[in-house]
Amino acid sequence: MPTETSLTPIDEASRSTSVRYVMLAVATLMSILLYLDRFAVGISSEYIREDLGMTQTQMAWFVSAFFWSYALCQVPAGWLSDRFGARIMLTIYILAWSAFTGLMGVAHAVWLMLWLRLFCGAAQAGAYPTAAGLIRHWFPVTFRGTASSFVGLGGRFGAVLAPILTAWLIVYFVSGRPTPVLHSDDIIDGQAFLARFDAEPAQDSKRDLNLQRHLFLDEFMATLSSPERDALSSAARAAADAIKVHSATARPKSTSPIDLQDWLPRPHSSGDDLARQKPEGLDDLIAALSARMSEPTFFDFAKIPVRLPKQGKQLLDRRNEGTQLSTKETIGLNRFALEALFPTEVRKMQGPGWRPTIIVYGISGIVVALIFAVISRNSPQRHPWCNDAEKNLILDVASQKSASVEPQNPTFPWRAFLIDLSLWGNSLTQFLTNLGWFFVVSSLPRYLTEVHGVSFVTNGFMTAFPSGIGIFGLFFGGRCTDWAVRRFGLKWGRRFPLVVSRFTAAAGYGLCLLLGVLFVPDPDKTWLPWLYVVGLCLAAGSTDFGSPAIWAYAQDVGGRYTASILGWGNMWGNLGAAVAPLIYNKCLGETPSIDNWNSVFAVCGGSFVLAGLFAMLLDATKPLTFERLPRKK
Repeated sequence: MPTETSLTPIDEASRSTSVRYVMLAVATLMSILLYLDRFAVGISSEYIREDLGMTQTQMAWFVSAFFWSYALCQVPAGWLSDRFGARIMLTIYILAWSAFTGLMGVAHAVWLMLWLRLFCGAAQAGAYPTAAGLIRHWFPVTFRGTASSFVGLGGRFGAVLAPILTAWLIVYFVSGRPTPVLHSDDIIDGQAFLARFDAEPAQDSKRDLNLQRHLFLDEFMATLSSPERDALSSAARAAADAIKVHSATARPKSTSPIDLQDWLPRPHSSGDDLARQKPEGLDDLIAALSARMSEPTFFDFAKIPVRLPKQGKQLLDRRNEGTQLSTKETIGLNRFALEALFPTEVRKMQGPGWRPTIIVYGISGIVVALIFAVISRNSPQRHPWCNDAEKNLILDVASQKSASVEPQNPTFPWRAFLIDLSLWGNSLTQFLTNLGWFFVVSSLPRYLTEVHGVSFVTNGFMTAFPSGIGIFGLFFGGRCTDWAVRRFGLKWGRRFPLVVSRFTAAAGYGLCLLLGVLFVPDPDKTWLPWLYVVGLCLAAGSTDFGSPAIWAYAQDVGGRYTASILGWGNMWGNLGAAVAPLIYNKCLGETPSIDNWNSVFAVCGGSFVLAGLFAMLLDATKPLTFERLPRKK
């Protein structure tokens, strides 16, 4: 007699429900949210750094912290999903990382931001392993690859959407301000800003900026009455003296890459956080500046050629062409000039928008978690919407045979992983790949803003292009590796796409390096940043083009330990992403020059060259051998 789970005729299977596609849809939605939350920080990083007064080193660790915890928690998070089921654990994971993301929007301490980012990475670590297990239960063997690709493409779509949506939301949340005049919360470092108005010129490593700043100060002071000028000079000298006293009594800076005290809450000492104290005379200075910012003569752009962002340059070009700017546009143009003159003291106009944007992402994640909890079940047998025909369709002969030969309690094959040369080639290839690729999703927004003066919204679109090209790379890369296997055999069918794609990615960074040597960045050269984007599109597209070969290699050699091999390689890849911002920061420093940025391009390109060389070690014709421990009698 046929059992309840035996296969049914095709006509009955054709009348099956389609709950499995609903499960795939919510898993893909989760994947979009995963990358949206992960990379939204990249486009917001400079505003976060300004708001919290973080150094570039602290910001590098803030970005890196996510990937350390994400990499190291892959295996335990996957085990928890195997132990307690996908429904409850993925709901917990989504709720956790969404809560940590939303809390970043209300955090006001560096140590708290670092810990929240660390916890966010740990919570996201279980997302893909759990989704993979869910697909395994909900789809037959013949459709699991396609289902998995939809979840993977959801992540890439989230990476494309993140910079565009984040930029739009940040601008939206600050658009409610009536005019972009100065407010108290627009001053990042009140003491330093006031001290700039001291009669004695301050030393500055950027001599051109120092000269431009003091030309403006001389003209501004000349517009004040004698009592106002004397009062401002007195307050500026007091602020400068306070900074000198604080510098003399402050604790010495740590020589370690990161001050570990920044990771722990600590009480504020009497001289701590001087930048956040409001010095006497600051309100009067802000009022005096704001009163004049609506005047077209507030700033002499012909005499003081400051470097404006694209929005500011467009306003200036319109005014030079004879167009009468509105009061709000005039104030905006003058505000851009102040931001350019005082980059470490005056917050960018879009700065306050990052907090509500991050909170919106957190709330959206909580909604997605609730949707997943209501709709999902661990298996078709437990879902009330799934009929018998669909259950039998999912549990086909191949699925039942595969399940019957799998070990009941698989253990992690440590010894094989440590001695297999091919697997080490795979691990180092993924580590070096992410070391080079991570620039696209972390540092590209900062590069376009600081070096090319790209406007904020345009920056979001430019940053999205490389990730968008990656979607096509994933699609065609799978077809290419299958074709290469038929043409060259299994060994070179896996090696060929991976080796070639790493070298073409290196060529993309080589183009960026060549452009950095040949051309001096200029806001008038609006075509130049797009050429850099072309090079980075080649790098990102090539990276994703080789990814299917990595997945297929794990399936070729892994057998019943395929998931472990995928997790092991993913861990090494994310360790590469974890160290990437630290290496970039070492190359760039606090105030990077063009040469510093070129050195980053060289590092990324070199890492892809090494990745291509290590990919030569992969041999998909030799399955890994796992020694069994003798059973205890």
